[in-house]
Amino acid sequence: MAERCSAVVFNGDGTWERHDDFDVPQPPPGGAVLAVEAVGLCHSDVAQLHGHKHVPGEVSPTVPGHEIVGRVHALADNADLGVTTGDRVAVNIVTYGAPSPINPLGVRCYGYSFGLDEAEGLWGGYGQYMSVLPGTQLAPLTEEISPAELTIFEPLSNVIAWLDRAKLRAGATVVVQGPGHMGLTCAAMAKHLGAGKVIVTGTGEDGLRLDVALEVGSDLTIDVSVDDPVAVVAKATGGVMADLVVDLASAPSTPGLCLDLVRHGGQVVWAGLKDREAVPVVTDQVVMKALTVHGGAGGTNRSIAEAAEVLNGGTFPTGPLLGEVVDLAEIDHAMDLLNRTADRDAVRAVLVHHH
Repeated sequence: MAERCSAVVFNGDGTWERHDDFDVPQPPPGGAVLAVEAVGLCHSDVAQLHGHKHVPGEVSPTVPGHEIVGRVHALADNADLGVTTGDRVAVNIVTYGAPSPINPLGVRCYGYSFGLDEAEGLWGGYGQYMSVLPGTQLAPLTEEISPAELTIFEPLSNVIAWLDRAKLRAGATVVVQGPGHMGLTCAAMAKHLGAGKVIVTGTGEDGLRLDVALEVGSDLTIDVSVDDPVAVVAKATGGVMADLVVDLASAPSTPGLCLDLVRHGGQVVWAGLKDREAVPVVTDQVVMKALTVHGGAGGTNRSIAEAAEVLNGGTFPTGPLLGEVVDLAEIDHAMDLLNRTADRDAVRAVLVHHH
């Protein structure tokens, strides 16, 4: 009889179910099986729970979870993934399958694009085990940091790609709007790369998160419900404004505010999703100030490898960015944390599996 394991399934209609009768996967040809140690949760999980699709080929029901750290449990005889059984790895969630009219590039993402009817149905980090296809990038991770803390690799890989695209230079002034786990990771990485001044904005509800921003290296925080961020940034920069402004907030006003906060000839990254809501932006500012605006999508193979290298170095502040750890019995609480309806706040939530 096959060994059994547990996983959470998102139905795409606002409901989820725990199943304790999944078969532990067998490695697909050329692939592997991962024993998932931990998976970071983010607000996009809430959107996915309710069936809001952000990823090519996204399906429901599915086993979600895309910030995945685990150990290689088994390898196919013909696997060529650059890892051995027992290695701790981070998973690049982007894979490629057959193109289709609605997905012409054939992009498939672990935790999003695989249904329960494919193999054993375990293709995301909310499962104790998951299947891994040939060609998947698996980045080796250190044994010196907990797997829960290491799940920050996925947000970090995104941030590394954005800061590289925006040509962040040492000594630059960076403003990050939104102190969620992505914004805090962005602030910490900007400082890690040598930014001269890092400023993080939030609201009156973000007290804990703004404190963490200072803990991970930010020089200044702004409560925009009390102070005018444009005036504060102008004062902090002698009127020059920021070299780079990153929007990682959910508010519809922040993309336009980026254009007020950035200097002439500066860089802007729009990376905060607004659930497809139209936002007010005065595009004349992009023209008149000669700005470069970047869309902050996901990481790349290179940025994932760089994120693993940064984490393996042991100096990145993973501890303050951990947030609250939950297990499979606490999914409702985890969703409350992500929705900020829990009785306490947390910078992040991480699901840990017990094997």
